[in-house]
Amino acid sequence: MSLDRQTASSCIREIIVVGQCTSDKVIPPARFVPTSRPVAAAVARNLGARIASGDVLLFIDSDCIAHPYLVECHLAHHMRGQMVVGGSIAVEKDDAYWRLCDNLLSFTSFLNIMPSGERSYLPSLNLSIKRSLFIDIGGFDEQFGGAAGEDIDFSLRLREKGYRLFFDSDAIVYHRPHRVNVDAVINHLRSFGRIQVILHQRHRQLGRSALPSCLRPWVWLLLSVAPLLSVTDVLRLYYRYPQLRSFWHCLFGMALGKSAWYWGYGEMLLFHKE
Repeated sequence: MSLDRQTASSCIREIIVVGQCTSDKVIPPARFVPTSRPVAAAVARNLGARIASGDVLLFIDSDCIAHPYLVECHLAHHMRGQMVVGGSIAVEKDDAYWRLCDNLLSFTSFLNIMPSGERSYLPSLNLSIKRSLFIDIGGFDEQFGGAAGEDIDFSLRLREKGYRLFFDSDAIVYHRPHRVNVDAVINHLRSFGRIQVILHQRHRQLGRSALPSCLRPWVWLLLSVAPLLSVTDVLRLYYRYPQLRSFWHCLFGMALGKSAWYWGYGEMLLFHKE
């Protein structure tokens, strides 16, 4: 429905919904592509991209609502020659506390209160790319399960090919996942921590490709100081991004989420084989 209300709705060739929801929840003219079982985000996005016929692919997640200017903003950049464009996540001050903490921590540099410009990676919940480039790069890596890490890996592969990743803070989505309690946020950030180990091993441009192996003997020490590291990391975010300072009440929730990130990172160091 939010895509149907776009200012540039006439430029939308098709809307493709991939997943397991019942077909009556997908409103025409959107096309529903069912999967026989739950699939990872990378698999679903690749499936939709293979079916799509437009020159530009715009990815948006099912827990996102598009701002009316979303498509117009993305297309404006593509018309100026950009090949890859990422959009922002709206900061909703009256949002549920734990969901707000999760968005502030997980997507800090992609919030709509941050300035536009080049980024080192782009999240795939609000991402557009020329279809020809998507096919050339091989799409998302389907070895990433769930919905974590596949977009960072995708972005890093694009950078390795020499492409710039542009972020437009005016291309807004409202991100409203069901992470409204502490358990959901902890599980989410924990999965981010696990995935980071794999990303470090795969991509030397992160600058820390040997870090997981070096840290393995020190995992328990890392986990024991994780709360202190988490508070330090979050305070650094507040210092680096003054835009966050009106959300001081989220410091505790963000520090707890960052602790979960370290816990997931430590788990992966212990049990993941290179």
